[in-house]
Amino acid sequence: MIEVKDLEITIRTQSHKIQAVRGVSFKLNEGEKLGIVGESGCGKTILMKSLLQLLPPTASVDRGEIWYEGKDLVKLQEKELQKIRGKEIGMIFQDPMTSLNPTLKVGYQITEGYLRHFPSATKKEAEARALELLVQVGIPEPQLRLEQYPHVLSGGLRQRIVIALALAAEPRILIADEPTTALDVTVQAQILDLLQHLQKGKSTLLITHDLSLVAAFCDRVLVMYAGQIVEEADVEELFARPMHPYTQKLLQSIPRIDGKGERLLPIAGSPPDLSQPIQGCAFCPRCVESMHICREKHPPFFEKKVRCWLLDPRRVK
Repeated sequence: MIEVKDLEITIRTQSHKIQAVRGVSFKLNEGEKLGIVGESGCGKTILMKSLLQLLPPTASVDRGEIWYEGKDLVKLQEKELQKIRGKEIGMIFQDPMTSLNPTLKVGYQITEGYLRHFPSATKKEAEARALELLVQVGIPEPQLRLEQYPHVLSGGLRQRIVIALALAAEPRILIADEPTTALDVTVQAQILDLLQHLQKGKSTLLITHDLSLVAAFCDRVLVMYAGQIVEEADVEELFARPMHPYTQKLLQSIPRIDGKGERLLPIAGSPPDLSQPIQGCAFCPRCVESMHICREKHPPFFEKKVRCWLLDPRRVK
């Protein structure tokens, strides 16, 4: 449904150019739940915002294509993009408190978006749709919530309202950017179950740094590091046989129920400074298995889309 080709995004500050996304390519298939994981700052969110051309003023797509329904979204005018945002591709933003306008009632915020995409609908129909959405996302006393302001609601309720907003126009694709951040474990499970139910048969992009969420929700996963995809695999395959050293380290840092007494292994070091040119593999300074070539040359994809010189078939093992 979406195909991204060799995408590069740069963020410009007063003194630097930050290479936030560096040559990313991937596909989202119809009905698929695709996870994108990686540390904070690896480029997950800005990559997803580029799909809807919602980049901040300091960011720009320098190269690449984003294809949807035969159209390159990078080249579309704002008027054309407004027909796609929300209607074709919906997005659950990372922080529900900043995603909602604190000065407007919940009901108004839902009906406003619905009426924009369905201008022939009456106000009464839009209000009925808003009430229906709050029921669907499991909000108690939905009629009362429509008349309330976001600041009086709990984090879990605000998150459900943000989901309702994203689903108001029944988009074919849903982008969920850290939809369970800052929620307790019980509410996290409820939100994931809700998304599973509401997005059945539709395509979803889940952005997270939590691999346990990916295991519970996704069919396929992309692992990002320093603005690039370093590994792509089906979820079961990734957890059973992680190939990239970064993916292996991520999995080692997750607590396990059956790992009583085992110490968690944090990833030593820090991600690279993306305002500086990167020679070779970006993960090389943090990798205990790095070789001379890792410092000199940027690795291509080997063996089922893993960007690591350790998998080069020419390597003497």
